[in-house]
Amino acid sequence: MSKVRRNQRQQQRSKVTFSKLTFHKLNWLEYLTIGLSVWFLFFPKPYEILFTVLLCMPIIGLILNGLTGRPSIASLVEIWKDKDGNDKYDVADFIDIAAWVILFRVIIDYKFESFYSLIIPGTVAFAIMLIILFATHNHIINTDKSKNWIYLSLIVNVFLYSYAGAYGANCVYDNSEPTVYQAEVVNKRISRGRRGSKSYILKVTPWGHHYDQEEISVTSDQYNGIQTGQTVNIDLKEGLFNIPWFYVE
Repeated sequence: MSKVRRNQRQQQRSKVTFSKLTFHKLNWLEYLTIGLSVWFLFFPKPYEILFTVLLCMPIIGLILNGLTGRPSIASLVEIWKDKDGNDKYDVADFIDIAAWVILFRVIIDYKFESFYSLIIPGTVAFAIMLIILFATHNHIINTDKSKNWIYLSLIVNVFLYSYAGAYGANCVYDNSEPTVYQAEVVNKRISRGRRGSKSYILKVTPWGHHYDQEEISVTSDQYNGIQTGQTVNIDLKEGLFNIPWFYVE
């Protein structure tokens, strides 16, 4: 057997072995993402470490999936038929699970001053993720499935991940000194969701640049420890990406 042929076979075997790391065979990364997401969602401690690891999961997944020679973007979306014969599109769990859990967690944990301050950092993060996506994967060429739905399902999840990740990083890695304001609690209530979830809400008097009474969600421990008529401290921080955010002490 010639050296050239042996080298070709070795390269093929190496490529087959390495291809086991690609999506649909990146089970270990998907299971790890799901496990960490459940942990971060229900028991977010140590918060910064869990957030950081989940923030890295989509990037790690895209790079690993793309290392076999820039596979099609379609390799990141699993497609199956439901009982009615309609196609269903499921983005790789290391992207969509991480995106949704980070989004849900930061919405619960952090309150930002203005949505508009998130536009620039979120858009920059989204652009970076698209560069990584298209640098590691090829466009869809041949498929009997809807290319539009494949692109849409993937890009929507990348969009959510980018904005949620940018906002989360803005707060988690923010080391600025807070400006402390005081407000009086004028009312408190518990809001119950459709599936039995509870939100603990305080209504407070105007503070800082907030000129009207407003409702702020807090933890159950804060809710139980704060009484109507009590004065609370509200800490306003600058944010790593200059997205001001606040919390009740």
